[in-house]
Amino acid sequence: MGSSLWVMVLAGGKGERFWPLSTTGRPKPLLDLGMGRSLLDDTLRRAGKVAAPSRTRVVAAEQLAPSLRKEIRKHRGVGILLEPAARNTGPAALLATRWVWERDPEATVLLLPSDHGVRGLLPFRGAVQKARRLAGKGFLVTFGVKPTGPAPEYGYILRGDPLEPAGHHVSRFVEKPSRASALGLIRRGALWNSGMFVWKAATFLEEAMRCEPSFGRWLRIANSDGIASGRAVRAFTRLQPLPVDRAVLERSGQVAVVEARFRWSDLGSWSALYELSRRDAHRNVGIGNFVALSSSDNLIYSDQGLCVLHGVKGLLVARSGNVVLVCPRHKASEMKQIVREIRIRGLGGYL
Repeated sequence: MGSSLWVMVLAGGKGERFWPLSTTGRPKPLLDLGMGRSLLDDTLRRAGKVAAPSRTRVVAAEQLAPSLRKEIRKHRGVGILLEPAARNTGPAALLATRWVWERDPEATVLLLPSDHGVRGLLPFRGAVQKARRLAGKGFLVTFGVKPTGPAPEYGYILRGDPLEPAGHHVSRFVEKPSRASALGLIRRGALWNSGMFVWKAATFLEEAMRCEPSFGRWLRIANSDGIASGRAVRAFTRLQPLPVDRAVLERSGQVAVVEARFRWSDLGSWSALYELSRRDAHRNVGIGNFVALSSSDNLIYSDQGLCVLHGVKGLLVARSGNVVLVCPRHKASEMKQIVREIRIRGLGGYL
């Protein structure tokens, strides 16, 4: 493929929408959502299929470092790149790519979220290979996933002209449309934006400097003093907390999309977990020990003890530690409001 591939895994997400399973002490990347391993572990296994562990780093804030170091011990050679502050995926991608470029100016970067669900290693490897070829031609490449239905919580990509050997120009990004708009986008052949990206390190840094003024200012400091200098660290903490899509990709004319053939979910909520998981004959999804009698369409999670459901339908029942959450499954998207109310009532210790 020419240039070496580095995998930078972003592990900064708190995952409040997975409360009570996700907490301050156990953020979303460290959760096991029924796979027998954490989301981060699953991501690193996937990364190991396309790049050497010595060229793989987990990018996260300093307070998560002790937990992350325990988690990555089984992946010998993988390291951690600490962010001076959590500033969303735009600054994290900027820091990670600049760090790689400093060590390998010709490198290609694969940017992966640490908390997504991907099924299908061979299609994943194939998509990475196609994306690397396009990145070698100067494109910032995203993976698009064929929608299984209208999902207002996802971003969408409209494809433009085809590119060789495989892919398309990105015509437009559409972020979190209404359900009706999502249906219209799907009819026009739009893809879900997976939030996984491939680019040449030098290309991304050039586009970041051009597209987002605050990123350009930080890069000028980093180029002068190095990313670990006091001035660069202070400047990083003042960067706009922008997603990388909004900061760079939506403003760039050099963006391509490769349609991925693997199953994907951003696992952004309990509802997403239900959609990705295998259901029993009564459309129940259960993780941990549970019994469901005369019950259907439920999502049950228990990390200890036993959960028993009888004669109920469409519930989310989640037991984690000393907290039990019960709500209609369609209300699971309101988890942030629940977390906010818990804080207001002075019960933040349960978060």
